[in-house]
Amino acid sequence: MLQKMPIFSRREFDEKILDLFTVESVLFTVERQKANFLLNNKKESIMAETVKSTGVKKESGYLYYLGKDGNVWRSKMARAGKGGGNAEKVANAGVSRESGYLYFIDKNGNVARAPMARGRK
Repeated sequence: MLQKMPIFSRREFDEKILDLFTVESVLFTVERQKANFLLNNKKESIMAETVKSTGVKKESGYLYYLGKDGNVWRSKMARAGKGGGNAEKVANAGVSRESGYLYFIDKNGNVARAPMARGRK
């Protein structure tokens, strides 16, 4: 059975089309903003993974890092008027680095890595 189509004047028709385009553009803009937010705030790709459990106990006033040799080192942090330095090995980790990752000592004293941020907009 055929439905009877409502008859609109040209002006009413133009207003309804304009309303539809406005609603469509608003929905498109909201969806695009939502997609950009999700892309820019990906938590799962930023999460770090533990590479080696070393259990280093951190003391305040020291900077802990993974050296080029793959072991955990610490250096005294520089303060006003006093220099830092004097690196000392804290633990043997034996970690070999892969490119594209940032290696660090996490809050539990383990060697961890996270993907480096590339191509920021």
